[in-house]
Amino acid sequence: MFKIVYVTVGADKIEYINMQRIAVASAKKHMPHVPVVIVTDGETLPKLRKYKDFSGVELASFPVPADLNTVEKSRYLKTNLRSLVSGDFLYIDSDSIICEDFSDDLPECSLGLVLDENRPLAEQDDGGAAIRRCAQARGFDLSGCESYFNGGVIFAKDDAPAKAFFKDWYANWDRTRSEGNHHDQYSLNAVEMKRRLITELDGAWNCQLTSCCASFSYLRNVKILHYLSVQPDGIYQLNNADLMCGELSDARIAQIIDRPELLFNRFHMYADSSVEYRLTQTSHYHFITRMFTKHPKLFRFGEKLLSIFRA
Repeated sequence: MFKIVYVTVGADKIEYINMQRIAVASAKKHMPHVPVVIVTDGETLPKLRKYKDFSGVELASFPVPADLNTVEKSRYLKTNLRSLVSGDFLYIDSDSIICEDFSDDLPECSLGLVLDENRPLAEQDDGGAAIRRCAQARGFDLSGCESYFNGGVIFAKDDAPAKAFFKDWYANWDRTRSEGNHHDQYSLNAVEMKRRLITELDGAWNCQLTSCCASFSYLRNVKILHYLSVQPDGIYQLNNADLMCGELSDARIAQIIDRPELLFNRFHMYADSSVEYRLTQTSHYHFITRMFTKHPKLFRFGEKLLSIFRA
């Protein structure tokens, strides 16, 4: 039997707790027979114990270096999971909702992950150039990378290849963390470039609601919906900070996990060939966006001045 594993750190972050409550409720609804483990630290453990949502869940606390901040503690535990948790497991980011029972449909591999943004790197907006530049700045050569994987859902078998992969992943992450970069995905893909161990899973295993529409094709048969945490102007209802930082009732959580694939805010999509989309790729657009966010008074003055040209 495999385990579903989450990592939650941050005793003072109510949105993290709410994300975890929703995630666990979805696991219990669809696969009550599958063990659930929340990996955490000693500071967060008492907070988790206060919630009845986590009854029947194994709360596994591990020591973390004292000099790490909240995000780094989470990444530390995540990159060390294969040495902390025994048995095969499916790690899932807490900002995700399980949408069906997939316990009889597990992949047959050492490591299974889904492509980042549910599409090959070459099909991302800049052909992956920004990711390669960021990786290079951290000392990782992803110039030959075609399949760039998202770390939000990871199937990991309890075998030697998976353990070696995680060991390298932690070492790479810890080096870049000490240089001021806490992101773990560049280091994960750098290890994959060396080891070539990951089996690509169908996007339904990690349907990522990014600004692109590549994920939408997986919504009909989605297994795990990854809504990507609290974020301004997100397309999904759970991206709303007021909702996720408030008190979520059991009834509201039950409503959320009932049909999570339908919980979209109103938003607009534009084809790549449209005038609207092409404008967003220009320097004019980025200049106006910066003015709108950094200099709102000046933006409003310019908007009022230019309004005379509107038809």
